[in-house]
Amino acid sequence: MTRRCMADRLLATTRIRAQRRRLPAARQVVLSDSRWFRCNAQTMVRFRPKRPGDFALLSLQGQEPPVFVPRGLDPDAPVSWVAVVDVLRATGLPAPSGGGSLRARIRTVPIRSRRLQAEMAEVFAIAVCRDVLAELQGAAAELVA
Repeated sequence: MTRRCMADRLLATTRIRAQRRRLPAARQVVLSDSRWFRCNAQTMVRFRPKRPGDFALLSLQGQEPPVFVPRGLDPDAPVSWVAVVDVLRATGLPAPSGGGSLRARIRTVPIRSRRLQAEMAEVFAIAVCRDVLAELQGAAAELVA
């Protein structure tokens, strides 16, 4: 590799790092989840430790983030993890033609083992789908009334 090529690469890396620092934490979290779901196309739920920015929009609106601890897990454990549910995949709906998705983030207790994550993925997907359906039914009832 020539010196010029190495210098260009270093400059590009420096520029990328500067851009990443400028991105708000919430944007970085969304991008990270998007990349993860792109690489794991068959998965409906991602479990990971909570990061700064996960619930920034809710905090700005003065709302509390949702918490869900499935039966069988320690309800007294700290809710320091996040379950990111891809709602479109969970419902079996096709993704929009222009790309994008609809994801719900839920605070939960740590779920570290892959086996337990696989078991809990369906539980979280069902819980989120029930909530989405209830919201849609409520909105439809308001339109009719």
